[in-house]
Amino acid sequence: MTQPGEQIGLDFSVSASESAPAVKEEIHYEALDYQLADLFLALDKEQSKTQNQILKKCTLEISKQTREGCIAIACTPEQQKQLLASKVVAIAEDDNDNYKPLILDNGKLFLRRYWQYQKLLADQIQTRMHQQALSITEESWIDKRLDYYFKSDSQEGETNWQQLAAKQALKNKFLIISGGPGTGKTTTITRILVLLIEEYIAKKSKEANEANELDNKKSVKKGGDGYKKHSFDILLAAPTGKASIRMLDSIRDAQQKMQKMQKMELTEQIQHYIPKQASTIHKLLGYIPDSISFKHNRNNPLKADIVLIDEASMIDIALMSKLIEAVPAHAKLILIGDKDQLSSVETGSVFADICQGLEDTPYLVTLQKNWRFVKDSGIGQLAIATNKGDHKTVLAVLNDQDQPSCELLSASILSNQMVAKQLISPWEAYFEVIKNPQATLPEIFEAFNQYRILCALRRGLNGSLILSDRIEKTLIKQNFISVQTRQQSSQQATAKWYHGRPVMITQNSYEKGLFNGDTGIALIKNGQLKVYFPDKEEGDYKSLTPIRLPAHETTWAMTIHKSQGSEFNQVTLILPHEVMPLLTRQLIYTGITRAKQKVTIVASKEVLLAGVKSEAISATRISEMLNDNN
Repeated sequence: MTQPGEQIGLDFSVSASESAPAVKEEIHYEALDYQLADLFLALDKEQSKTQNQILKKCTLEISKQTREGCIAIACTPEQQKQLLASKVVAIAEDDNDNYKPLILDNGKLFLRRYWQYQKLLADQIQTRMHQQALSITEESWIDKRLDYYFKSDSQEGETNWQQLAAKQALKNKFLIISGGPGTGKTTTITRILVLLIEEYIAKKSKEANEANELDNKKSVKKGGDGYKKHSFDILLAAPTGKASIRMLDSIRDAQQKMQKMQKMELTEQIQHYIPKQASTIHKLLGYIPDSISFKHNRNNPLKADIVLIDEASMIDIALMSKLIEAVPAHAKLILIGDKDQLSSVETGSVFADICQGLEDTPYLVTLQKNWRFVKDSGIGQLAIATNKGDHKTVLAVLNDQDQPSCELLSASILSNQMVAKQLISPWEAYFEVIKNPQATLPEIFEAFNQYRILCALRRGLNGSLILSDRIEKTLIKQNFISVQTRQQSSQQATAKWYHGRPVMITQNSYEKGLFNGDTGIALIKNGQLKVYFPDKEEGDYKSLTPIRLPAHETTWAMTIHKSQGSEFNQVTLILPHEVMPLLTRQLIYTGITRAKQKVTIVASKEVLLAGVKSEAISATRISEMLNDNN
């Protein structure tokens, strides 16, 4: 992976085939970048013209890069020399830096806040890595229980990665489990939870025996209130409301499968402690409106014995550092995600960098066996080839007539004002369902979620906003939908509302329990149009009138970023019409792996190949910091 800041030379070209179009993009700085540079120059106005030029150039670039997700840029030795002569730049670990706003660390330049987030995060991980979990169980007990839950999945001479992850979860206070779709992350998580609960119950039983508390022990055996006297808090969370819902649903499904299909005994005691709720990380930490701080922090840690976070690749550096700081010292922290997946759109995404720094340590287990896609699965082969940057295999799979689960369509199908039939035909079952007045909300949402159009961009020619609008016009023309123009409010312009309109929330509303990325459907029931959303707290659905919705947009098409944490039977992936720096193999891989049964890529061959060959840059120096201390 490219190291942070290697592109400080302002060359944003990508590695592509000889036939791929060249990337011609001028560096574009925003007003905020110039304002920050002007401020630093004003604070450092006594310096020479050369020093000011270097300071301005580096400030513009670090502001831009941080805004786009990479918190560090590399500086030449001459740039470092001139910067350190400035009043606004300090060298890392300098106790007399007087809180200068820019930090130089091993030749990399950071904005102070993000350097502090990085240092805090690296220090916290190091501390947890060196704290052995205090297990009261003997090695024989661990082996016996691991054998019970994982033996049926093992094959002779093959590493059982799920079992290995469970063993490390029992032994350590900090663990990362990484794996792509279909590698059994949910199965692993659920069994780890059961094992940790079993260990806790065994501990309490042992303590009861040692204290000769026979009455309490009998109560535990009978499933009475004995075990309820003890507090054992397991917290589940994910970066988005949508991901937290899916996490909880998946654990419930895996729990039922363990009992019904795999005949594994889950006693009343175990089921009592398995969490019944999951939340967003912001809600878990205690969001404070108009503040970058949270209720729970180092001085007011979470009440938890286990904190388990799903979709960790979506977490940015600020939130990750605040999360790990709020986990109490005695608690286990387990992060689950896909290190090869697209990172968050927020600043300084860190999951892949942490994984890189923890390679060949017991604190990272990568699940390598795919249970969903067989060896000859088209989607599986396509995902693996994309992840490796193997453009030849990518094209071979897409052009293989024996792989109907993958296809490549020419970008020319997007040239018309109306949307091609191939893009909307997978929704025909959805339109049939919403025509039925007896259709239930679960049936409607299930039908809609069978298919999704994913775009690399939000804005622009092939972006989700323009494409959603074009799809809507096509659906109106072909009589799939009937639009009613309604006044949103006295301050807002009129908006198109219709039965079956998919709506995505674009701004968090803690008051209404709706978060950026949540998707609802507008439906007319009993003559009244409301927008319905799955209720992550109640496990049901809630509805709001259009006027009460937070900021939102129509979402016939959505960005790949917003699709993280979701899976659909069928996906159509729309790539940009030209090569651009944000088009990377991680972006394409994430889009492909949202599909369970079929993926269609709409792009020119040249753009697709350039994207597969381009790798996202590291966001931080955390991998180096962890490697330095391992």
